[in-house]
Amino acid sequence: MSLDELNEAQRAAVQSRDGAHLVVAGAGTGKTRTLVHRVAWLIEQGVAPGQIVLLTFTRRAAEEMLDRVAAQVGPEARAVRGGTFHAFALGALRRFADTLGWTPSFTVMDREDAEDMVGLVRSELGYAEGKQKFARKGTVLDVLSRSVNTHKTIQEVLSDQYPQYGAFADAFEAIGRRYAERKQAHGVMDYDDLLVLLATLLRDHPEARRKLSSEAHHVLVDEFQDTNRLQAEIAVLLSSAHGNLMVVGDEAQSIYGFRGASVRNILDFPKLFPDIQITKLEENYRSTQPVLDLANAVLDSAREGFHKRLRAVRGEGPLPRIVDVIDEHDQADAVVKRILALRAAGVPVSKQAVLFRSAYHSFLLETRLVEEEIAFKKFGGMRFGEAAHIKDALALVRLVANPRDAMAWFRVLGWFEGLGEKTAQKIGDAIANADDPVLDAAQFKGRKYHAALLDLANQLDSWAPLVMEPVSCVEAVVAWYRERMPSIYDDAKRRLKDLDALPLVAERHQSIESFLSTVAIDPIEDANADRPEGDDEILTLSTIHSSKGLEWEAVHLLQLADGGFPSAWSLDDDSAMEEEIRLLYVAVTRARRELWLTRPHFVRTRGPTGVGPGCSLLEPIEHLDDLVEFLRHDPEAGADSAASEDLFRRLRSFLDM
Repeated sequence: MSLDELNEAQRAAVQSRDGAHLVVAGAGTGKTRTLVHRVAWLIEQGVAPGQIVLLTFTRRAAEEMLDRVAAQVGPEARAVRGGTFHAFALGALRRFADTLGWTPSFTVMDREDAEDMVGLVRSELGYAEGKQKFARKGTVLDVLSRSVNTHKTIQEVLSDQYPQYGAFADAFEAIGRRYAERKQAHGVMDYDDLLVLLATLLRDHPEARRKLSSEAHHVLVDEFQDTNRLQAEIAVLLSSAHGNLMVVGDEAQSIYGFRGASVRNILDFPKLFPDIQITKLEENYRSTQPVLDLANAVLDSAREGFHKRLRAVRGEGPLPRIVDVIDEHDQADAVVKRILALRAAGVPVSKQAVLFRSAYHSFLLETRLVEEEIAFKKFGGMRFGEAAHIKDALALVRLVANPRDAMAWFRVLGWFEGLGEKTAQKIGDAIANADDPVLDAAQFKGRKYHAALLDLANQLDSWAPLVMEPVSCVEAVVAWYRERMPSIYDDAKRRLKDLDALPLVAERHQSIESFLSTVAIDPIEDANADRPEGDDEILTLSTIHSSKGLEWEAVHLLQLADGGFPSAWSLDDDSAMEEEIRLLYVAVTRARRELWLTRPHFVRTRGPTGVGPGCSLLEPIEHLDDLVEFLRHDPEAGADSAASEDLFRRLRSFLDM
């Protein structure tokens, strides 16, 4: 094998001595190439492939790396034990099941089976029914899983993610205990058990630990910044017999805290090994230097990290641009204009991406892309109109516009406890076929759901006069629906913010019918149907979390405003703000050459007003004069001074409201 294609730092990592080794691999610095060459080099030095363990986060990543190793040293590389933590755990637990009191023939449940078992346990313990609504089986499983993977108590998980169930911590713990007992009695494990039991085996059973560790003479871990506490513990214990543990990662790309990943694993790794080697990969093969200068500046604002300066192999390029816009409408218009301008300049739409902190940040842009007939694919979160809670709110608006919409009735009536599908369909069909299509709640007096139907009927009556005022109608509907969401969805807190986009979309329409048509049509799927893979005319929309590991020639980053990006939830939390900084670093380093960061100076927020809950407010920027000077004197700010003055007048009109 040849090391000629490696730079000096990569070669140092590949040819490093035995022992613990941390490779800090900045974005775009060739960490995969380094890992591939390290495995190949170990084999050439005489290490048996079967004694090398390569742990990754996806089976595909491991397979691709081992394909590349085989291309360098031959088919013997196939004997390297490469795969995910869960796959490695499965093989180890099959061998040592008896040690842990399990049968070696245990089976592994998928998510659906695990939920069903939790549901059965919940019912057995009497928490499925009752006067006070209990969590759905999927939510219970999520709480149990998060507790295991983050080393948090049930009470801490509930307080953070599901505060409406905070008083039921004892119930969740009882379900968790019975669920564990039932799994072992039936000889089945879920995905979390694989890691929990492997960690237990390595920690509490010295003979098994010595056996497994001696067989894994070299342990390599990819994307170490994304490991949770259990995975980090497993990696360290697995290397205990020899100490040969190489972990590769970038603390600045640790952005999956919400999944249980802990940035502390990589930050604290050097503290575990007094004789540790640390190699930094800083030569970047992806981006131009101006993009990396911004990435380096972002890292400078982080409180902790391994100091590194990314250097571009590609050389210079255009400066990143901060684009000041008035609000989210102006932002959508500006981004569409830039996408089209870049396409005209020779950058295909397929080589561009729009990135955002949260999925709902792109909702307004999606409607503009549809209007401009720009096909797109979205990754991370739901597309506008696809999420269940968005469909719920739209169903209410549909009933205002057309009380004979039987399917809208069916969806809305399905929210009410005690009202089954057949009854909902019967009521909806009856209203749709009646001479006067109204909900007569009085006929259901005495039923469990009578009060809820009466409230709905009264609300529909109050919204009817707003049929020609789309913004007022949508705001009123959204405000009422917000109050119902916690009874419909266990994760209502996570979904609430998405609803803010609906009134914004309505602002561009003169009627409810026009608004509903815009959010209902879906020409993108039709446009994509006959397109070959890699078509130059399909734009990528993606949350930053879903963009990690990818790159584009041009990146447009949305909503750089407090409460948007960074998220409102992080503004008063130092550790959360650190993750926002890392998110920005990841977003910036996705761009190869063109980088545009859009900053709205008026953002929509919800707050107490005389109009009622859920009202959209305009919050003005704090330093208008600074923006005005920028617009008037920055030669890059606009095409001409007249446009800048017009924007200034529009800003002033907002402030005078």
